[in-house]
Amino acid sequence: MLRLKEYCDRVRDDAYGGSVELVEDGITAMANEIRATEPKDIMTEIEGYVDSVLAVTSPILPLIHLLNRCMCFTEESAVGTQKCSDPREAFLELLEEIRQEQRQCVDKIGKVGSRLIARRDKVATFSTSGSVMEILKNAVTEGKEITAAAFEARPNSEGYRTLQEISELGIPVTFGCDALLCKLVPGSKMFFIGADAISSTGEVYAKTGSYLAALVCSEFGIPFYVAADTSKFDPLSLLGFPIKDSLRPASEVTDMDIPEISEIINISLN
Repeated sequence: MLRLKEYCDRVRDDAYGGSVELVEDGITAMANEIRATEPKDIMTEIEGYVDSVLAVTSPILPLIHLLNRCMCFTEESAVGTQKCSDPREAFLELLEEIRQEQRQCVDKIGKVGSRLIARRDKVATFSTSGSVMEILKNAVTEGKEITAAAFEARPNSEGYRTLQEISELGIPVTFGCDALLCKLVPGSKMFFIGADAISSTGEVYAKTGSYLAALVCSEFGIPFYVAADTSKFDPLSLLGFPIKDSLRPASEVTDMDIPEISEIINISLN
């Protein structure tokens, strides 16, 4: 049973391949926690959950929106606009409502995205995205006999997971390191990525390397699509607040000793 501490450890270690899984497990962890502990002060407990997750997460908007709705629940309860005889059950119902909303969004993305794919197309992707996987699943269900190109997505090499998941769908995958983008992308009919956040000016924040993939697609005239719903939109960007990059440990890049006058930059989004 996934509990909050284990979930926060996974978030801190960047163990999730995409925001769909990240939010799904966040909902599960909070629901399991509140069922297991049965706290007397539900609202204080929920605020503690939010603080714990915020302390370890990067700016992944669907998760931020989940936490915001949890805090809105506590605030509405405090001022009396959220009236319920059993706050614990009401919170569990809210979590399930958010879970179903996300699943419906991903389902729609899968159906819309698969319409772009023709039979025997080659489709390229980068890193791991639940939304992109849903598109590919729909394409397979529709019998389109597609092939795919995927990449390591260093430094955490999420692409190996993508390679495994796409292959399990019965889709042949051509796989290579990120430096081979310019070799493996040509011939693709389209390129799909997911997104962690989208600003009001249209800037997309996704796994490091996604920008390079977009440049390669631009060079070769290949359509580049971002598979995302409105949960990825950052309303604070309307006020001019930037989406901050998340610095990750240098140890994810290499375990070598680095000269004192040098440094390793490891940013999870670009």
